[in-house]
Amino acid sequence: MTRKKRAWLSVSLFLVIFAGLLITATFTDLQVSRILTNSALAAHTYLTNASVFGVAFEAIGSDPVYLAFAFAFQILFWYAIRKKTFPAAAKTVLAGAAGGASFIANYVLVSDTMGYIEEHITGEYGAFVEHDSLETHGWLLLIVILTALLISALGLLATKNFTDEQIEKLCSVAIATLAFLIVSTVVLHVIKKPVGRIRYRAMNVAEADPLLVDKYGFSRFAKWYEWNGQWISKDEMMTMFGTTDALKSFPSGHTNAAGASYFLPMLNDALNIKNKGVRALLWICPVVITGLTAVSRIIVGAHFFSDVLVGGTCAFVCMILCREIFVCRFANVKAMFGK
Repeated sequence: MTRKKRAWLSVSLFLVIFAGLLITATFTDLQVSRILTNSALAAHTYLTNASVFGVAFEAIGSDPVYLAFAFAFQILFWYAIRKKTFPAAAKTVLAGAAGGASFIANYVLVSDTMGYIEEHITGEYGAFVEHDSLETHGWLLLIVILTALLISALGLLATKNFTDEQIEKLCSVAIATLAFLIVSTVVLHVIKKPVGRIRYRAMNVAEADPLLVDKYGFSRFAKWYEWNGQWISKDEMMTMFGTTDALKSFPSGHTNAAGASYFLPMLNDALNIKNKGVRALLWICPVVITGLTAVSRIIVGAHFFSDVLVGGTCAFVCMILCREIFVCRFANVKAMFGK
């Protein structure tokens, strides 16, 4: 079977499976959430600590997107350093920019993770992010900075071991990774606001309050394809739920971020990995990571089945398209730019 025929077969199979799952989710969203949140989300509760699995993946589920960004910039850092035809000044600027971007990605990773942890400890949404003054969190910020520096240094040391030829090939992976992460993130946020789907845990809070149940309870459950806009003001959301993200259920940002791990299979193409076990592992890992994150988001009442399905699939589809454009068509970055 030719590569073209295999590609069409794979696309057709993917579309059939995705359509089947989406149709199933359309009719079972609320039931699935009720089953999975049953022992994790108490009545009148928005944030839960009842599920260790759910809380853990709320904290680390979005980490893959920052790690993928950091990896891409680390590859570009070494490409700039080793490119002999670059003037010294250009090397300094490009390497500095790539190294700085890698640090920023790791900083956001650590800060985001600690923010979610503190959120569950204090019960205050976005506590670390919104109150990170030197007086209250100076030592935490120092830990975040030092940890981000350590992760960045380790990442640069690890990618340093690639040969010049491998770095050339990995540049196409880095560019494809940055492209698919940016596109999938933009698509996600463009959809979230106009859809305005209320989260399960927001309805769970309203359902336990006689004054809120009619307006914000489960009677306001909406299908994934219904576009309601921002029908609750931010002030109302803060008063009722202690957060302004109650209408950001569809699609799932965490699952989309976990789907950033789909950059791993592109390493098979760039490094021409022959070992079937390693090749399979680089496909299995992102599927497992995205799947576990998806289930955790339903367990904590943050998203519905269709939310996580579309969030994860958006990342996967964007990866496949960027992989085809930037990796499969070019042997290395020289072929990509004709230099």
